[in-house]
Amino acid sequence: MATSFSALPKKQQLSIVYGVPAAIAVLIIYLTWRDLGALGKIDNDIDPTNRLPSLLQRNTPVSVWTDIRSTQADIDDKQKIIDRGPAVKAKLQSILADIKAYEERLPRETEKAEMRELIEKLARDIPKDIGTVELKSVRIVDDAGERNGNMRTITFQTELTGDLDGILKYIDQLEKNQRFMSVSTLSIRGGQVTADLVAHKPIFGPHSVHMDIVTYVYNPGAKR
Repeated sequence: MATSFSALPKKQQLSIVYGVPAAIAVLIIYLTWRDLGALGKIDNDIDPTNRLPSLLQRNTPVSVWTDIRSTQADIDDKQKIIDRGPAVKAKLQSILADIKAYEERLPRETEKAEMRELIEKLARDIPKDIGTVELKSVRIVDDAGERNGNMRTITFQTELTGDLDGILKYIDQLEKNQRFMSVSTLSIRGGQVTADLVAHKPIFGPHSVHMDIVTYVYNPGAKR
């Protein structure tokens, strides 16, 4: 083959010497350019330290880097949601704790008798140095209670006697109690007034009071 090459004219020898490497170089450049087209252009907002030389960058309709960037954006969005998970869980636990606390304030259907006993106990516990309260009767009225989902209202119709300070303290104790109670109706009849002829001053008898104490009965299994 070397003999054949030597037999060729000088012009043809030069053509082969320069032409074949040039053709190979063109083929390599073409193949490289085609492969780089699949990668596309890496923009500056992607890691600039990992950029291809500007002469080798190409924009193509279908780009692997475009797909990578879009996928990474989706991953970032989902990661943000995941990162919020602990805070959302903590807030949910706080809400559930509040719901439980509110439910514990409401008596269950089976606790109506206990609620009446509580109403009686609060009257007995009024300190004598503050005022006097004497409970006469407590009647449960729940046949027409307002229903709201798994809760309904019941009313304790209460009759009592006492002085003004004792009555006010009793109402305060009822409405500040851990179990939810509210005085919805209150009527007071003034006590009998007599005279202390020795001390020359009036004596005020205990007031007669009727009050409706309303609470909600909580029934978790009730149908809405």
